[in-house]
Amino acid sequence: MIERTVDIPTKHGATTTFIVHPERGGPHPAILFYMDAPAIREELRDMARRLASVGYYVI
Repeated sequence: MIERTVDIPTKHGATTTFIVHPERGGPHPAILFYMDAPAIREELRDMARRLASVGYYVI
């Protein structure tokens, strides 16, 4: 897995975004994975990793 956190600029300031995807192969279908009310936390990163482990590019 390749993981990284990037800041995406918006007109209201940067938004921090977690990205995870497989190391090889592709193209990988993309999933826009929105956080719920309590904010970004490790459980959401784990869910994104699980999706990426079966071939998705998760943002």
